[in-house]
Amino acid sequence: MPAFVPSAGALLQAAADDLERDVLPALAGFPRFRTRVIVNVLRLLTRELELGAAADAAERTRLQALLDNGEDELPALRAALARRIDEGAFDLADEALVRHLRESLREALAIDNPAWADDRR
Repeated sequence: MPAFVPSAGALLQAAADDLERDVLPALAGFPRFRTRVIVNVLRLLTRELELGAAADAAERTRLQALLDNGEDELPALRAALARRIDEGAFDLADEALVRHLRESLREALAIDNPAWADDRR
């Protein structure tokens, strides 16, 4: 992408900022609520673009190590972990498992609701 073209994340952020700054103050009731929802979705998409690939890569690496599995597809790795837990192959207090689950939750919350994650630290 040429350097003078804003990134998708920058465009989403600008749209959210404009709606919040210029449109929301002029609205009331349900239209204001719906616009606030749209602003929140735009901000979530911005975070997904910024953080999603790194979070997926980190989760993939953790799952491959935890499961001793070279699979590259994250959905397959997640399914394998669920299957192994269901089969009793993991002690639910296993430190590596708990660390993986906590880190995955932290990464997901950083995208979905960073304020909630920050409040819990």
